[in-house]
Amino acid sequence: MTINFKKKEEWFTFFDGEGNKIERKAEIRFDPLTGETSRLVFDPGLVPTPPDYKQAAEQTSGKNCPFCSENILKMTPVFPNEIAEEGRIFNGDAIVFPNLFPYSKHNGVVVFSDQHYVRLEEFSSLMIKNAFMAALHYIKKVAETDKSATNFSINWNYLPNSGGSILHPHLHVIISESPTNYQNYVNEYANRFKDETGNDYFTELYQKEKDSGERWVGEKGNVGWLHAFSPKSHNDFIGIFTKSITIQDITEQDLLDFAEGLRSVFNALIEQGFASFNLSMQLSSDSSSNQPIHVRLIPRLTIGNLGTSDISYFQAIHDEPLSYKEPEKIAELARAHF
Repeated sequence: MTINFKKKEEWFTFFDGEGNKIERKAEIRFDPLTGETSRLVFDPGLVPTPPDYKQAAEQTSGKNCPFCSENILKMTPVFPNEIAEEGRIFNGDAIVFPNLFPYSKHNGVVVFSDQHYVRLEEFSSLMIKNAFMAALHYIKKVAETDKSATNFSINWNYLPNSGGSILHPHLHVIISESPTNYQNYVNEYANRFKDETGNDYFTELYQKEKDSGERWVGEKGNVGWLHAFSPKSHNDFIGIFTKSITIQDITEQDLLDFAEGLRSVFNALIEQGFASFNLSMQLSSDSSSNQPIHVRLIPRLTIGNLGTSDISYFQAIHDEPLSYKEPEKIAELARAHF
């Protein structure tokens, strides 16, 4: 078993109103780990216009936002003492507290800072590093006190198009006894890859993509970035912590390197007109997993004058991602920002 970048072309032939022949290609790409498919479809010239939330920020900030500084210590709940003696976890300007509407056995919310509306270009490396450090500290405290909750992820819905319900930047830390579907099939296939090859999948993916350069984006410290061969959206950036297997391995410097690389990815999004995204960092406390910690980031947007969602029946029901953009071209664009 090796990493294969398999794809298949399908052509649709039809005619315009004047009888001229038109041929359009759809490219089906197979994920090199799981075999799942995604489709690259004809790009009609997708150029999103980034939404401006300045007016919304004015309406929802201050007294109207539970995450703003005048409310956060009054309106947010607190952890039990074994998680945080002060009730919440603090790291720099970042604050972690329980989610009132939890998605899992343990669900922390990390507020980045007291700035209510932060544009992509305004995120500093320190702001990002502090928030993820705070999230990591929360995970470590839960791991110490609840041995049954072994599935960890740090997640970010940025701006409303991503599903974020509060404009104020924040992360969700999900710690559960049950893996999500993504965690389950990545672990299953990565373990199978390890058994059959003796190699760690994400380590080999990192090296293979870095050597070929086709979808390689760049590297900051011990965090390498590439674009997925079979993308989950119009961009699909993968960050791999090459020296970190477990939560105990991640250093403050690693998270600073991650933050700097992430800001370069942000610049690639900005260049394309993307403003919103979903991000998820997959973590483990089990050193026997031998899989480096990895991150995925996809943009979220609306399409056309009607503000149409970028999620249709293909993604929502068929579970088949679509992309108007070619991964190799996006990687080339993003490399310029590293």
